[in-house]
Amino acid sequence: MADLKSIYKKLSPKPLDGTELERWYVDAVAGRGDDPVWKLTRRLQDEPGGHLQILFSGYRGCGKSTELNKMTREIEGDMLVLNYSVLKELDPVTLNYVELFVITMEKLFELSGKHHLAISPDLLRSVHEWIQSVEIERTREMGADVGVETGVEAEVSVPFLSRIFGKMRASANASYRNKKTIVETIEPRLSDLIVYCNLLIREVKLRLPGIGKNGLLVIIEDLDKLSVEKAEELFFKNSFILTRLQAHVIFTFPISLRHHRNAKLIRANFDEDFELPMVKVHEKDGMPFEAGINKLREIVERRIDKECFETPQLLERIVKDSGGCLWDLFKMIRDASDNALLRKGDSINEDDYLRSFRMLRRDYENSIAEKRVDHQVVISVDDYYRVLEELAKSKTKRIDNNDAALDLRQSLCILGYNGDWWCDVHPIVRTILDERKQELTK
Repeated sequence: MADLKSIYKKLSPKPLDGTELERWYVDAVAGRGDDPVWKLTRRLQDEPGGHLQILFSGYRGCGKSTELNKMTREIEGDMLVLNYSVLKELDPVTLNYVELFVITMEKLFELSGKHHLAISPDLLRSVHEWIQSVEIERTREMGADVGVETGVEAEVSVPFLSRIFGKMRASANASYRNKKTIVETIEPRLSDLIVYCNLLIREVKLRLPGIGKNGLLVIIEDLDKLSVEKAEELFFKNSFILTRLQAHVIFTFPISLRHHRNAKLIRANFDEDFELPMVKVHEKDGMPFEAGINKLREIVERRIDKECFETPQLLERIVKDSGGCLWDLFKMIRDASDNALLRKGDSINEDDYLRSFRMLRRDYENSIAEKRVDHQVVISVDDYYRVLEELAKSKTKRIDNNDAALDLRQSLCILGYNGDWWCDVHPIVRTILDERKQELTK
């Protein structure tokens, strides 16, 4: 009997790491058509002590974080890796570039303590003096306890400074007022903070040989999940500031900005730019792409038994309907397994799947809503559907990169393949178009 109860856990959308990475990882290069992670890894290994500023993009749900985790495992024998997520640590809706330097300081001090790296006392004192001169009075005014702690602890240490920067970050997350105060306080002297950040990076690098390492890599995850507007503010208006850290840094980059009118200007401020392609399930002409379908089937069957599906054809159908998006593939199977369990079934049948399909389809339909700025409609629902209909009919599978198309890429209504040499409407969204067409012809 198939173990349907374990599907929800085994098909979690969370990135693979640790033992799960070893057990369940599948090399999907044959389905993607390219291996940018291999190229990225080579750049880092060629000069581990360097400071490349790298953009790493891909459609949400294509497996970027899992691939970065796998890459980390391959290089961690030679490099010290600092990885943090803006979704977990910061508020992505109100994210300010100043916060990225605050959290980077926090995490660098934390990493130094974890690996027992002896940071110069002079640097520790200088950073502490900077905090006192810039931050204490205003944070005390808004009720934070950073200032209180700085007066209590006699010794300025690595853990102590990690906690102070952590409290700044937490205070900024607590309310917009706090964030505004911290940003306005630090921003005029941000150049000083960047200097101290680079001095700390230098200290860490100097001590890496003592723990058998030759380089430092910082990975900033989930920047690709920012809104188009927030991402443009960060990467276009402030990229010259973001790229000032003297260590290798990988910035996850929104797929919408790769097709933005300012994309070329943004990329000019970075050393490297890589995109992880989707796993392709069909060719440009609509014919099935068996290599991609087989890879996605392998990904599923590596985690759960074939017997979980009533027929092998049902799994293949789910794979095709996912468009190659792992998030959607896993969600539909998880929801279908719940449906099977609810009716006390032994496996997922077609009705179980159709119910999960309709749920996801409703989510996509709801995502195609008018866009308002300052209470004014800037992109109508009809504008979005017009882009989708034109792409569905297109033989070249290329579209103009207008604002509506960028939003549709970001919401996964449009998916790109072969490194975005061409794109297509998500198979689930295509069924919405078909239904709208039928209604109009009645």
